[in-house]
Amino acid sequence: MTDPLDLCRALVTADAEDVVVELLESAGYWSDQVCWRDLGDMENNFSTAGAQQSDPVAALVEKLVNAADARLMNECLVAGIDPQGPKAPPSVRHAVAQLIQKSTHPDNETNGLIENMTRDERTALARGITLAATGLKGRPSITIVDEGEGQTPERVPNTFMSLNKSNKLRVPFVQGRFNMGGTGALRFCGDRRLQLIVTRRNPAIVAPGEQDADLWSFTVVRRETPTTGERNSVYRYLAPISADSSRRGGVLRFLASELLVKPDGNKAYVKPLRYGSLVKLYEYRFSGASNILMSDGLLRQVDVRLPSPALPIMFHECRDYSGNEGSFANPSTGLSVRLTDNRAGNLVDGFPCDELMTVDGQEFSIRYFGFKDGKAKTYLNKSEGVLFVVNGQTQGVLHSRFFTRKGINFSYVSDSLLARVDCSRIGQWAHEELFMNTRENLADSEFRRKVEAALQKQVGENAALKEFNHRRRTERIKEKVKDDKTLEDVLKSVMKKSPTLSALFLAGERLTDLVASAPSGSQPDFVGEEFPTYFRFRKLSDGETKERLSEEGREVRLSFETDAENNYFGRSKEKGSYAILLVDDEGNESAAKDHSISLHNGIATLRLDLPHAKVGDVVKLKVVVTDNSRLEPFTNHAKITVVPFVDRDGTPGKRRDGPAKKSENEALMPSGLTLPHVQWVDRDEWDQHGFDKYSALKVVQAEVGSDKAHRAFDFFINSGNIYLQKELERASGTESLLREQFKVGLVLVGLALIHEAGKGKDGEEISELVAYSTRAISMMLIPMINFLGELDPSELKAEIAA
Repeated sequence: MTDPLDLCRALVTADAEDVVVELLESAGYWSDQVCWRDLGDMENNFSTAGAQQSDPVAALVEKLVNAADARLMNECLVAGIDPQGPKAPPSVRHAVAQLIQKSTHPDNETNGLIENMTRDERTALARGITLAATGLKGRPSITIVDEGEGQTPERVPNTFMSLNKSNKLRVPFVQGRFNMGGTGALRFCGDRRLQLIVTRRNPAIVAPGEQDADLWSFTVVRRETPTTGERNSVYRYLAPISADSSRRGGVLRFLASELLVKPDGNKAYVKPLRYGSLVKLYEYRFSGASNILMSDGLLRQVDVRLPSPALPIMFHECRDYSGNEGSFANPSTGLSVRLTDNRAGNLVDGFPCDELMTVDGQEFSIRYFGFKDGKAKTYLNKSEGVLFVVNGQTQGVLHSRFFTRKGINFSYVSDSLLARVDCSRIGQWAHEELFMNTRENLADSEFRRKVEAALQKQVGENAALKEFNHRRRTERIKEKVKDDKTLEDVLKSVMKKSPTLSALFLAGERLTDLVASAPSGSQPDFVGEEFPTYFRFRKLSDGETKERLSEEGREVRLSFETDAENNYFGRSKEKGSYAILLVDDEGNESAAKDHSISLHNGIATLRLDLPHAKVGDVVKLKVVVTDNSRLEPFTNHAKITVVPFVDRDGTPGKRRDGPAKKSENEALMPSGLTLPHVQWVDRDEWDQHGFDKYSALKVVQAEVGSDKAHRAFDFFINSGNIYLQKELERASGTESLLREQFKVGLVLVGLALIHEAGKGKDGEEISELVAYSTRAISMMLIPMINFLGELDPSELKAEIAA
């Protein structure tokens, strides 16, 4: 048999799974079935180990999260603290502050956050967890090394090689509590699913009497395809020590003071590790397998999945790529830190901005990032619009189409906006209802739907986001608004000749004054105070009680005026906090369960649901706002009298559970559409609009000030449409007429499609419908206009008679 130390070193430096197989064959282990033990000691483990993350980056992130957990566990044990005891840190942030930063004030929420660390501190900490890419450029091997607690040989079966055990379930400051994330990456490891584990327990935390506690141990995990009598594949790991027919042997082990396994620059295995763990994923399959440090590489993908990691990770590109010394290693500090560090280059003024939301008593904080035009694609793809984050790890995502939903309609910035919803404060029940156990998808539950609906309302009414969308729209079309007058005259003429069209559309009502349509309350020059000097109901004096009516079943809105800066409630350092308390007749106070607050340019808007309040009830509220600078909080009182619900048409009645039944004449009812702004798009602007040579029309829903009854769309017409170009080539002196026919025809078709879609569809759905339909229609549009215009009814009758 091969010396275990030599075999371990060879496996560490191997980068191809065929080489791993050869090494294990030469050592006499690969073909000896007795040497391979069932992962988790479960013969049918494939359904558990295989039903993990569907995304290779998400699965890899679980490995990095486990490495950070190992570092925190190590520091906790070194400090002599029982990780499950009453003195253990209560959260990941608290643990980083107390155990890593050695803060004397770990309870202060400013401490323990990676975004509040200096660059030097992040770089130094990143060396404690490293990720190195080696081997093939197309399918690299990934090696993760952490200076964590490590494990003894006897602990490996119950830690690294376990399934469904509650190893960390009662440890409050770690992320990987489900004991399943470690297997998620296996399905992306080459063809044989090979993974290497090397580990040694920190001598400073070894329990008295532990067997072989000073030894290193290692093992290889592989997938074995079904054999006779087996229905599914099985994951097994190398455990040849004292192995017999029961397949319950121990892992290989050896004595060494250190191993050269840590990377330095672009050199993979040159620095010593004295304790901790190494995980190597052979020939790992993921998209963007080029240089992992490039803008489209693995580092950027991990930063999205770990937007605010507990600890930074140093990424090393150790394959044969060119570069200057020092350019082969870069710390992964998360998307939030990268954007904040380079705010001026990537984000528009006023971002990031924050607000708070409470759903069923569960607290969420939301941070919005508004990107400069074209900058978001450097960091995100379209599938990443809303990130639901727990302790810095993204565990669920909503597509950027979320920002085009009904009630939001931020179509102009849907590809330039990111919302990070921090869910770290929610309870375990809420976590289980919101996320799948794979921790990469949202669950299908009533609580998830309630959170999503609350978020949709929160985003759609955020004043800063409305201004952002309006500014982007203004930038896109302000130079060409003057061209709308001619089109407006043409459309009016067409509609006058057609009573049906005139009845359908609001002819003559058009949004041409972009400044006038800006969201109300805009104060671009507002500069707030870090710590406010007042926070009171609007138009009331300090201490004056707010009295108002609220309809049963409707959301209560209360507005405050303050001199606090916009990020008062969401900033990383010394942020403000608020509480909404319900006060009964005896003076007893209880926390409201469903509410949110947003602050923009001196106006704070509180939204509150009172689901149990009935007509005639008088609900007493106490709103408390405070921060670290105040000895006494701002306290405001309100009395809400509940009155009957009133329908949109102004008549009293019960709240409808669904849409009213449509009348048979609804198809001919006015659509509420204003005439659109229309703009030609030249070939050099195709990328901005997602056009190609077959594209014809793109519509983007726009805000119409505060008028909810009317809808406005901006129309973008492809001047390089291949069918238009072919017609222009054949034209002789009528090019301008053809272009106008093409434009007016598409506008009418677009308006008809929008009307048919009705008000029930989101802006993105309408845009997709129009783009698809006009792509096909554009081929026939000009020939149809010309032919029908020349059609002689008398000749047509004669042809029919013949």
